Amino acid sequence: MSLSDGLRRLRNHLAGRRPSAEDERLVALFRNRAELKKELHAIDDERHRLLDRLKLQEGATMRVEEQLDALEQYLGRPEEGYKSLAYFQLRAVWRAAARRLEQFSHELARQQKDRERRQQLAEFERQQLARLADVDRELTEARMLADQLQAEQRLAQRRLAELGGVWNHFRRRKVADDMAARGARIDAALTALTDLGDRRHEVEANPPPAFEGLSLEGRRAVNIAIIAYAEAMYDRLAPSGLADLARQCTLRRVYESSFGGREECILIMQQAARAIADLEAMQDDLADIKARSDRLRRDAIYRVPEDVVPAQDSIQPAAHASAARRPPTANVLLEEYFEIYKALVR
Repeated sequence: MSLSDGLRRLRNHLAGRRPSAEDERLVALFRNRAELKKELHAIDDERHRLLDRLKLQEGATMRVEEQLDALEQYLGRPEEGYKSLAYFQLRAVWRAAARRLEQFSHELARQQKDRERRQQLAEFERQQLARLADVDRELTEARMLADQLQAEQRLAQRRLAELGGVWNHFRRRKVADDMAARGARIDAALTALTDLGDRRHEVEANPPPAFEGLSLEGRRAVNIAIIAYAEAMYDRLAPSGLADLARQCTLRRVYESSFGGREECILIMQQAARAIADLEAMQDDLADIKARSDRLRRDAIYRVPEDVVPAQDSIQPAAHASAARRPPTANVLLEEYFEIYKALVR
């Protein structure tokens, strides 16, 4: 658009002339050009963002390929084979324990939700029955009042019919006035009855409240039980040393691990296989879990009122009576045994 064209359009605008079709077409073209430039810039920005992500992904892929090459070379040495098998067997023990802990967490959280929902519904029903009882009491009183007023009104009508003659003029007038006042009271009583009936219907039709999720105390109780369950699994694996060995395998790569010679590695693999089968088939000792939960609950400290996971340093492992033959229970929360933070509810 030239300067002369711009001046011409400005002059036409000031003169009150409408722009020509050609001018409108040019304006539309320039608007479309501006929108296209915006879209082009947005597409260019998206392209650069995707290129950056591609570079990051290529870097991650290269690191994985390097790790696979190193693992292939490592496993190619016969002397490292048994160590590698023992390493991955111990990792399998860890995964089996973590899976068991997560299953326990889901089942316990479901049970706690069902329990709290039943309590919520029971409380709602109790309050609803109390409200209905109040309304029924008011309905009874209002119905009795309406019946009494209507009975008095019928008696007054008979009395008015009996008061004949001129000499009863003032008596008839008083009875009629009383009947008019009583009629207003009857109307009010009947209206109150209708309102109370509507109120009772509203109370009956009021739906139960939606369940907003586990309460703070409920989540704390579930998490305490999860910690107790992790302790029980640790004590089950600790005598053979598998609990600590499995944890070390989550902190080290296979190249950095050492379990001794061939015989030691075979023994670990045998113990690991038995431990996995034991974890998959074990029955939950609810009495033991409750005893552990009661102990943990007594010592648990929460840093802020909204916390649902106790402070790590407030978890005091149980002291075993046969401490000479049995290693002490680890602080499963502090040392994050069996992916416990994934199992805890928030």
